[in-house]
Amino acid sequence: MNLGEYIDYYGSLSYEELFAKYREHSDPNVPSYVSLEKVNLPEQLISEMCTREPERQPEHLGVKSQYRVKYDDELQTWAEQAFPHLQFVDVRMQSQPPGEKVPAHLDLLPVYLKKVCNKVPYLRKIKHSIEDPGLDVHQLIIACEDQVEGQVFGFDNPGQWHWTKGDCIRVNTWRGSHWTENNSTKTRHMLKVRGIQIRGDKNKNVFA
Repeated sequence: MNLGEYIDYYGSLSYEELFAKYREHSDPNVPSYVSLEKVNLPEQLISEMCTREPERQPEHLGVKSQYRVKYDDELQTWAEQAFPHLQFVDVRMQSQPPGEKVPAHLDLLPVYLKKVCNKVPYLRKIKHSIEDPGLDVHQLIIACEDQVEGQVFGFDNPGQWHWTKGDCIRVNTWRGSHWTENNSTKTRHMLKVRGIQIRGDKNKNVFA
């Protein structure tokens, strides 16, 4: 399978079909995430965005998303500067109100990868599958605030992630099933950063 075929296939699946694929591809025997260094957040911008109403919601690709998603040009510039080793950087704030949850899923990223290939069409031809990824895709989660009791970010392995403001993890995109719940009385805010590291070696996935 090449990347173009991967994008076309997973982008065509229904909600029910994608959930069947999540169960097929998730692997609790490998780490669902790795912890990275703490991130220096743009404090004023983050504070302002936490109170801002969302402009649009994420694509429904196998998860009936109950996040409120916010984009910002200044935040995009910050992310590109904060993670210079990544190309095709995409960043959003994901805010989860009290009482909402997202079920266990994988982020297989057909929409994001399609946007990347629209910019660099030859990438569609590279060999790529979940078993043997052809791209070193980084999907980072960054905590905008300290965790509040009742806020859950769960993973198969090693279990729930516990965070303080600025903590950053890299999610195992192809194998790491994860889910969220907000059983607190406070909206939970996270940044999601996606990007691709172009590498010359064959070890394109730190989770492989």
